[in-house]
Amino acid sequence: MTDEKRYNLRELLEEIKASGGLPENLTTEAQLWDEIMKKEAFLMPEQLLPLIKEVHGKTYPKGTEIYPLATEFSIDRSNERNGQIASIRADITVIVEKKDIYHFECQIDNDGTMVIRMFEYDVHIALNYIRETENGMELKFPHSAVLYLQDNGKIPDELTCQIRFQDGGVYQYKVPTIKVQTYTLEEIKEKHLCVLIPFLPLRFQKNMKAIQRQEEEGKKEKLVTRQKEELSFLYEQIMLILEEEVANGYLSETNRKTIISLLGKSMIRVFYRNEELLKEVITMTEPILELEFEKVERYKRELREQAEQYKRKLTENEEQYKKELTENKEKYEEELAEQNKHHEEELAEQTKHHEEELAEQTKQTQQYQKELMENEKRHQKEIAELQRQIEELKQEKRK
Repeated sequence: MTDEKRYNLRELLEEIKASGGLPENLTTEAQLWDEIMKKEAFLMPEQLLPLIKEVHGKTYPKGTEIYPLATEFSIDRSNERNGQIASIRADITVIVEKKDIYHFECQIDNDGTMVIRMFEYDVHIALNYIRETENGMELKFPHSAVLYLQDNGKIPDELTCQIRFQDGGVYQYKVPTIKVQTYTLEEIKEKHLCVLIPFLPLRFQKNMKAIQRQEEEGKKEKLVTRQKEELSFLYEQIMLILEEEVANGYLSETNRKTIISLLGKSMIRVFYRNEELLKEVITMTEPILELEFEKVERYKRELREQAEQYKRKLTENEEQYKKELTENKEKYEEELAEQNKHHEEELAEQTKHHEEELAEQTKQTQQYQKELMENEKRHQKEIAELQRQIEELKQEKRK
């Protein structure tokens, strides 16, 4: 890989180491293997049919209906201190042809209690799908099996538990086991057991522990080199098998990509403690990693573009708002000025009209006062003339 890659190798290595080689949503290795099995069951349940044939000897034709069932069951444990209802969750439960139920569990180590847990799971599965027959109620146990993912010579071919019933009857409960690491690539190819492929890197775990324990640098380097060669060979062979399965119609191209993606997650977990081997894994799975990083980068770019677009829109809106505010202010000021001008003109007109009316009234008042004075003068003259005439009459009477 070069510096031109869309992701930084050093940052990627550090991120993988910090997460313990696990995907972001998982915290334990056991969760990873369960998650891989669940994704295979839910994304490509038809790939479980060859596994069913391998374990239980039952063959189903191509195109047989198969789909996953609910795997969580509520239980009331008498030894629980709080007395609350708890739950158990089986790994994989599928139904084939609407009648045959199969139950698979993934296990790393043989802890001695697995058969009891399997019996508990199977009882609850049977209770969930109880049916009534002519002879009464019937509990039908699923066809179960345990996939032991890690190489362990102590794993039996089947887990057994003797069950004694109250009537004295004794039943031997048996669960077959699948020792994943005992299968060769040729067997996986011949039997079309592609569902086992993501778990194959686990066969390197013993060697990885030996590499970690090795303190002599020269020997450690040789172990790493040999491990790298074996890993490269395994990966190349797996790619060829998957291509043949697609070409022969046993696997779809989508399912091939899913298996490769799950295989990449498995290899990262197995080799994350050794940087050189982890680099080799990243080189092998680079198209997958690039695809994932491209998704992340595209998502980041889209977020950045959305943020930029939002900022631009916000800026445009702000500028538009300011522009509209300025225009509205100017328009308001113009309207206000126009209104003020109109009011002033009306006021001036009214003032002028009032002044004219006042002037007219003043003129009329002056005219009235003038007429009043003239009338008073005339009346005074008339009174004077009248007094004169009275005097003349008085004089005439005296004569």
